[in-house]
Amino acid sequence: MVNINYTHVVCPDPETAQVWQSGLRAITNNIKANNVCPSTCLKKHWMKMGFLVDPNGKIPVRRIAQTFASGKTEKVVYQCLADVGLPSGKNDVIEPEDFTAEKFYQIYHKICPRNDIEELFQSITQGKVETINIQQLITFLNDKQRDPRLNEILYPKYTEKRAAEILANYEQNEELVKEGKMSKDGFIRYLMSDENAPVFLDKLDIYMEMDQPLAHYYINSSHNTYLSGRQFGGKSSVEMYRQVLLAGCRCVELDCWDGKGDDEEPIITHGKAMCTDILFKDVIYAIRDCAFITSDYPIILSFENHCCKKQQYKLAKYCDDIFGDLLLKAPLPGHPLEPGRLLPSPNDLKRKILIKNKRLKPEVEKQELELFMRGQLANDDDEENADNPQNEGGEAQTSA
Repeated sequence: MVNINYTHVVCPDPETAQVWQSGLRAITNNIKANNVCPSTCLKKHWMKMGFLVDPNGKIPVRRIAQTFASGKTEKVVYQCLADVGLPSGKNDVIEPEDFTAEKFYQIYHKICPRNDIEELFQSITQGKVETINIQQLITFLNDKQRDPRLNEILYPKYTEKRAAEILANYEQNEELVKEGKMSKDGFIRYLMSDENAPVFLDKLDIYMEMDQPLAHYYINSSHNTYLSGRQFGGKSSVEMYRQVLLAGCRCVELDCWDGKGDDEEPIITHGKAMCTDILFKDVIYAIRDCAFITSDYPIILSFENHCCKKQQYKLAKYCDDIFGDLLLKAPLPGHPLEPGRLLPSPNDLKRKILIKNKRLKPEVEKQELELFMRGQLANDDDEENADNPQNEGGEAQTSA
């Protein structure tokens, strides 16, 4: 289920609106910023709380309690504040300079202890001591943390020198650093750092070769894109197309059906599943506006075409008129659509919209289109529908 919420921002002029739009998109679509380590998340949250001041520039204790109190009683939060030497009364306030990142970190771990890391730490020390020595750290790094598939020349194993650097960076107790030992606190800080990100940051950028034929790639796809809820009796929404494209999908589905109104506008809906309808035309506008905001790689529109020839003509005309030059209307030079010939690559198809739809042979399609434009095929659909009342229209006769 998808609950779509809107925040409307009013700007004094189009230029200001464009600056805000560009800035917000740069923030929300920053892949590296959305895959940061836990310690960076904590630091961002601490910075945010530093701005939640009252008119006197103080941080209300009540605000801090509200942040941490999800699933906890506020009394627990007040006690943790007192434990780290900060004001802890319900109506107290804290000086911003006293609410340091280190104090926030301590409060976090008091309220949300990492019992999973505690178990791991105890397994390394075998429960005998409160620290791990440098040899135990090296063994852990090489046997547990390091990916054994990595090339040992490009990604050498951890050495005593590298382990000592980790100790120096994350262990807060200087005496332990001198002794070559790491406390549980230092171990937690290390595991929550960028050095243990679930995905290497350099792999978050597109680093693969994008010049292979299109069929050689997995494509981020959306099924029944228009639905925001159940597949039976659910709600269809044009906004879903914007959201999935902004989220990175490169293939979306359009279930096209004949509109029943006086204007006979083609609609998108989930067949006979009693879902609500949306106009095909509105969806095409939404796709055009959001297709290449987050990526220049091609968009594939997967048509499930149930429309009669008359309304298929409308589908084609809307795509042609609204997409304009973005629509790929003919094979690229050097990539004819012939058996045994390779498809173009994602780089070849940048900023192009492709339509995937069953079609007739080109010469038959051309002939039928000419007949349709002269009005000589208008009754064929009526006769076909009368003869085949259960026809699902999966074999579309023309292509948009």
